Amino acid sequence: MDSVAGGACSGGADAQIYIDSRGRGSHTAAAGATSSTQGAVISRHGHQQQQQQQQQQQQQHAAEGQAGSWKQKMHGWFGGDAGLPMDGWLTTCCAQIGQIMLTLPNAYSKVGLAAAVPLSVGCAVLSFWTMYCLIALYAERKQRLIKAGRWHGPEGKSQHVTQYHDVIGDNLGTWARIVVQVVVVVSLFGTNVAQIVASASDAYYLEEGNSLDKRQLGIVFGVLMQLSVLLPTLRHFRFINILGLVGTTYTAWYIVASAAMHGMAPNAGQRTPTGMRDFYNGFAVIMSAFGGHANAIEIMDSMFVPEGYTRVYWWAFLYIFSLTLPHSTAVQLAWPDQALHNGNVYGILPLTLAKKISIYLMLVHQIIAFCLYSAPLYYMCEKALRVHTKPIYIRVLARLPVSISVAVFAVAFPFYGTINAVVASITSPLVAFAFPAAAYSWLHRTKDRQQACVRPPPSWMMTLLGGWSGIHAFNVFIVAFFIVNGTGFGIAYSFAQFIHDVKHFKPFPHCYQC
Repeated sequence: MDSVAGGACSGGADAQIYIDSRGRGSHTAAAGATSSTQGAVISRHGHQQQQQQQQQQQQQHAAEGQAGSWKQKMHGWFGGDAGLPMDGWLTTCCAQIGQIMLTLPNAYSKVGLAAAVPLSVGCAVLSFWTMYCLIALYAERKQRLIKAGRWHGPEGKSQHVTQYHDVIGDNLGTWARIVVQVVVVVSLFGTNVAQIVASASDAYYLEEGNSLDKRQLGIVFGVLMQLSVLLPTLRHFRFINILGLVGTTYTAWYIVASAAMHGMAPNAGQRTPTGMRDFYNGFAVIMSAFGGHANAIEIMDSMFVPEGYTRVYWWAFLYIFSLTLPHSTAVQLAWPDQALHNGNVYGILPLTLAKKISIYLMLVHQIIAFCLYSAPLYYMCEKALRVHTKPIYIRVLARLPVSISVAVFAVAFPFYGTINAVVASITSPLVAFAFPAAAYSWLHRTKDRQQACVRPPPSWMMTLLGGWSGIHAFNVFIVAFFIVNGTGFGIAYSFAQFIHDVKHFKPFPHCYQC
């Protein structure tokens, strides 16, 4: 805007000098011929031309200003200037909850309602604390790089695309970076597989006796998801994030309304786990509903003020909780037995116009979620090939092998609830809970580090737990609990279920739970 205005003003000054010189020259020539009247007429004519040109320039400048303002606004919605707290909130809500809400009722049935609600509350609260630890670790790393002169590029802008493994690895060491990077790759890969599987499963329930089976639908959505390679960064998501959030909000309350219209079942709320395998498969899915930490760093890094992500995540956390708990509980009260045998809640709900609207909205959301969770994978691949600073048309070539691999795996193993449980048990306990808690305590293990802490624990928490020793003990509990119950028992039982499904349905099945 400043350069446009400067150009217009400069042009106006040049025009005025030219007009004034013409007026003076005409007046001199007329005086030499003893015709002052003609000179006056020419002078007035010159002033009229000057005024007309100035008015035209002002009108043109106003039009350019309005066009520039419109373009800037549209660029914020569809382009690369969407880095406000609102954008962080929208992206977090869309990334955190999506297709997982369709299989949460099944998880609640496996665990039992009496255990599912306190587990959900506990995972949500601990998830917020570990996110606080992760944000603090990001701030520590950023401060070190700024002091070393490695954060800002020649133009004064950040030259880093910070990822989860960068934050954990820089605070724990090279070995941690490698371990975390492997786990995060598995997490993001599996989550993207789940988006394609969920999309095929959702679309299957759009009509009774669907002409396409789930494998064919999986291929269709696998091809469609390849378009995600064309999106440059996570700042290009504001408008589609709003669409995604509308989908999850509508779906959650549509399910609650459908359950209320159906009424309570005779055995509502009385179901208990049928075995350890069911319990830990359900627990893994509940964990993953509050475990979207893997791409939180990219969301935070895309904000203009990354340090403000703590408040952003808090409000996103509250909104997500208001969606997941009511609809999962409502299904348990209305269809407790059916929910146990359907990995996708759409397999329970009657076919109505409201259900079709919900499915279409969730399909949009799942495509958006695929874009969100594929972005970190793409960045890793780009960094490995050293093309992450190249134009998008070069980076696309590095991204395509990743997106194609995800699509093939989704078609080969479309076991909806089982895939969610496997991915969640491998990754959520470590990525969302153990790694951030362990890294935060390790970094601040000495008094010198504690005193130099960029983002210390909240004062109320320090008082409640008795200072840094209590914080460390709390983090040790988080690490131990989730490694034993989430990683240990979770992996054992989720893989047992996965092997069972592969033996029963075989790879590349035509239909799963049809």
